[in-house]
Amino acid sequence: MPPPADDWPRVGSDAEARADAPRRGAGAGAGEDEGEAGDGPAGRSDRGAPYADPLDGDVYDDDRHDAGDREVHGDGYREGYGDDYGDAPAYGAYGDGGPQGGETAGPPPRTPSRLTRRIVSFNLIGLGLLVAGVLALNDFRGKLIELRTQALEVQGETIAITLAESAGRDDGALGIDPEKAQLVIDRLVDPSKIRAQIFDRGARLMSDSSLAAGPAGVVEVEPLPASRFDDASEPLGWLGDARDFLRELAIGGREEPLATEILGGVARLQGVYAALGGQAARGERINARGELIVSVSVPIQRLRKVYGALVLSTQGGDIDAIVRSERISILQVFMVALAVSVVLSVLLAKAIGRPIERLAEAALAAERGEHTPGGGRVELPDMTARGDEIGHLSGALKRMTETLYQRIEATEAFAADVAHEIKNPLSSLRSAVETMRYARTDEQKERLLKVMEHDVVRLDRLVTDISNASRLDAELVREEREPFDLALLMEQLAEYNAEKAEKSSVRIRAHAVRGPLHVHGIEGRLAQVFVNLIENALSFSPENSEIRIAAARGGDARIRVTVEDEGPGIPDDNLHSVFERFYSERPGAENFGNHSGLGLSISRQIVEAHGGRIRAENIRPPGHARRGARFVVELPG
Repeated sequence: MPPPADDWPRVGSDAEARADAPRRGAGAGAGEDEGEAGDGPAGRSDRGAPYADPLDGDVYDDDRHDAGDREVHGDGYREGYGDDYGDAPAYGAYGDGGPQGGETAGPPPRTPSRLTRRIVSFNLIGLGLLVAGVLALNDFRGKLIELRTQALEVQGETIAITLAESAGRDDGALGIDPEKAQLVIDRLVDPSKIRAQIFDRGARLMSDSSLAAGPAGVVEVEPLPASRFDDASEPLGWLGDARDFLRELAIGGREEPLATEILGGVARLQGVYAALGGQAARGERINARGELIVSVSVPIQRLRKVYGALVLSTQGGDIDAIVRSERISILQVFMVALAVSVVLSVLLAKAIGRPIERLAEAALAAERGEHTPGGGRVELPDMTARGDEIGHLSGALKRMTETLYQRIEATEAFAADVAHEIKNPLSSLRSAVETMRYARTDEQKERLLKVMEHDVVRLDRLVTDISNASRLDAELVREEREPFDLALLMEQLAEYNAEKAEKSSVRIRAHAVRGPLHVHGIEGRLAQVFVNLIENALSFSPENSEIRIAAARGGDARIRVTVEDEGPGIPDDNLHSVFERFYSERPGAENFGNHSGLGLSISRQIVEAHGGRIRAENIRPPGHARRGARFVVELPG
């Protein structure tokens, strides 16, 4: 049976309050200079003297609330590890075994690439946001409180009925016999899990399952919370800090001042008053250590007569421990997912970054002009078998490199051809100059001067054509492309060259085309192609012959333009060679050197730049000899 209210222990100083609070009421009586106790379990005679709450065994001060006690607990923790861990050695600092002066450190480890760091960071950010959302939005704590409250209500109603039936007073008065009530509480309540308190009709505490009598008086018994360093699930102190953070996250803004105070021997707990009025009530409060306590108050009544009130509450930290365990389980899953995510991110980065790095290394080797051990040129790795974007990139870079090599080889060949073509007129000019000093007659000198003049004109024409050909690639890239009507262009070109053809007794006939033929390209450059083809046909056409020009849209939506003549045709072996640079095969009657051999080569270059094709073929009816040549140009419509 608990002692009278006047004998309940009081605390005489702040130091005693801090020392006695963890022991939950265990301690000696108050000092003599504290003033006389009032009519209740926590009477006070002066402002500032703390009092002990027998309902949950915590020590309170009106000037210093429970938050202050928690601050003291925090200070004690900091004392154990130094202020802000300032005494700990800096991470990475060298100890006695570190490298000393004069020693040469090994090569620094290769740091992860920026791509690897980005992939890992992005994956970790997403995973962290997911876990944070689960921890912040998970209502596990609320559901647990509701389940515990319901269980306490059921258990409380059962115990209240038992008390009303078997713990009544023997003298027949309306009330509860404390000794009988204590026996019922001892049998039905496990004090390590639930705290049971019985209040009489005057709201005075009659029995408390957490109070035990001994030689030194009545002492409140409560299991001590496990140390964060003794908990196998939290081997490191920082996990305890993480636990505190998660607990604060779970509680959020729901922390409230303690809902239980006893002044003047009367319980000022609304739940007790509600139970004494015949209504069950629920309550939540936070003890000095910041632990949640859930309680229910049920009336002890029989035949609608209230004998007292029963308050059942959970032990401090019981619910928090379950919530903490659930949070730790989530964190454990998070750590596993974190490790898997890091490994997969690194593998993904290697699957992406390493092939790109190989391509970059091969490109740099090609740029430096390196060669393979066999003396061949550096080849980019072929990764097209991957079938992904990197494979496509590898194929595109490989094709681009092949194109560049072809351009380089073509440039080298062009330079050699230019040197050869320029050397011929120069040799002729040199020979004429050397022969001039041996000429005796004016006729010989005049003949040599004509040769030199012809060679100079030939050189001028050759240099001009070479200059135009060398600038063609750049001009095709710079010039703007626009849609135009190819049929109208062919009609205009036919009319333009008709007068020149009449002088050679050659007719030009353009076949009429129904509807426009729209082409997207450089109109002036394509006109240059068809002028070259018409002039080439004129140079091979005999007198009284005909040149036929036709343009039409083919079945594959491509526009097909043909230029036909009735000349001797092209040798079958040279049908492809005619488009090479400096190829020239003129009729015997035409003076040598009047053509540079670049016309058809430039035409092919322009057509291919427009995504088209050009070819040469002979007009040869079955069973007959060649009756002319036909040039075919196909352009995308």
